Amino acid sequence: MNIKPVFFAAALTLAACGQTTAPTAEPTAEAPASDPHAAPTPSDDPVTAEFLIGTWGDNGDCNSAVTFNADGTLRMQDGAPGTWTLEGDRLTMSGANGAFAVNIAKGNDNQLFVGQPDGGFGISQRC
Repeated sequence: MNIKPVFFAAALTLAACGQTTAPTAEPTAEAPASDPHAAPTPSDDPVTAEFLIGTWGDNGDCNSAVTFNADGTLRMQDGAPGTWTLEGDRLTMSGANGAFAVNIAKGNDNQLFVGQPDGGFGISQRC
């Protein structure tokens, strides 16, 4: 799996440690243990515009966050404005230097998987 930084901010200007530990208890039939080191997987729920509204950062960092507003505008952490549209799983962000599109999928209620044009992906989280 190739996890890459998403950097919404960089996208607009341009147009986890692998720690392993032994389990402390065997999983039971009533409560199967989840592997905290397992690769995250997308939800079957589609991303909606309502879900996307809010502030999102990349790979655990909210210092370079972007805020998606309900009216289709966005604002970068540094105050730079832009617009966004969502068509299916395709998110297009536009700013002063052009447009940038990525494919997105919902991870959980606070997580997005972002497919980059080069085939890599990153994970963004709600801030």
